[in-house]
Amino acid sequence: MLSHEDYQKIVNRLMNILGKNINIMDTKGVIIASGDSTRIGSFHEGAKIAASRKIDVIIDDSNIEYYKGTKKGINVPLFYNSEVIGVVGITGEPKEIIGFGRIIKELVELMVQEYENKKYEALHSRAMVSFIKEILNHPNIGHEEEKILESRAKLIGFDIKKQRSLIVADIRGFNDFILSKNLKEIDIQELKENIVEFIKSKLNHDEIVFNFNEDRFVIMLSSKNPMSFCKELQEGVKKKFNLSCIIGIGPDCKDIKNYHTSFKIANELIDIGRRIDKDVLDFKDYKVELLIHNLSIDSALFFEEYKDILNSKNKDIINTIKVYFESGMNINLASKKLFIHRNTLTYRLNKIKEKFNVDITNPYVCMKVYISILINQLSP
Repeated sequence: MLSHEDYQKIVNRLMNILGKNINIMDTKGVIIASGDSTRIGSFHEGAKIAASRKIDVIIDDSNIEYYKGTKKGINVPLFYNSEVIGVVGITGEPKEIIGFGRIIKELVELMVQEYENKKYEALHSRAMVSFIKEILNHPNIGHEEEKILESRAKLIGFDIKKQRSLIVADIRGFNDFILSKNLKEIDIQELKENIVEFIKSKLNHDEIVFNFNEDRFVIMLSSKNPMSFCKELQEGVKKKFNLSCIIGIGPDCKDIKNYHTSFKIANELIDIGRRIDKDVLDFKDYKVELLIHNLSIDSALFFEEYKDILNSKNKDIINTIKVYFESGMNINLASKKLFIHRNTLTYRLNKIKEKFNVDITNPYVCMKVYISILINQLSP
């Protein structure tokens, strides 16, 4: 149940409303919260009787001598799930405060329910995040483990059969932002919680977000278009927190074994985004880059033949080749994407052949140059 500190918060709230001293006692009659701090920890015989007999105890001049440790007032038992959990007392002349007794009892019981619900929700949320982190970090789930994880998922209400989009969002320059604002640890944690709450406000009740570590947040969508959501999220985070982020969208998760792979890929997409200066990367659109990112190769072997083209001074040439190849080597489509006339693009391709002795209009050659450009961009 609630802690003494929680009960004291309830007392403080009620005293602001009522303007009378209020005590809360446990079932043994010990005062655990009060507007009069000197009475906390003392014994209240009227409360003990109210709790044990489940009756209201009114104390006035006629009977106060029979109740140890009391003052004039009324004492009403509190119930939670049909069980007495304590007693609430209002100090004062009974005839003046008796009308408040039932109201205060109901208010306290509602507040206890509110605190308990919040506590349950917090515990449930922690259990859910802990479980999800476990499956994100679990690369090889065997048959027996899968059965156990399925049972645990059912207990916390995580539907593993529901298809989800797994998204990882990484805050750009998070450490620099912290230093520039001179944030203390408590401020950093509050900022992370605020970011989580902001993202949560954009989600449906069955969708999930949590801070995985440091500057990375994991989001699980079940009913939204992930690309549209991510673009809106970027704009929202920028507007509300003045922070920008790189977002990786992993492959859809259709069963419990998919989560680790999808999470790994989403994180790799963020690394790729940093290198090629992209903000939102969907697995479906970056399969070649992911493949190259995971190759154990000596990149110099690929660069040698086209090292003159790959020179950092040739950004326009490199971009032209990339767009031309990604457009299926279609002159009209590529020129539209580059916002130039088709004749200008043809001229550029001819100049590349003339200057570097590389025929970009040859599909095999164009593919090799394109892959070399990607390897060069994705290399450490």
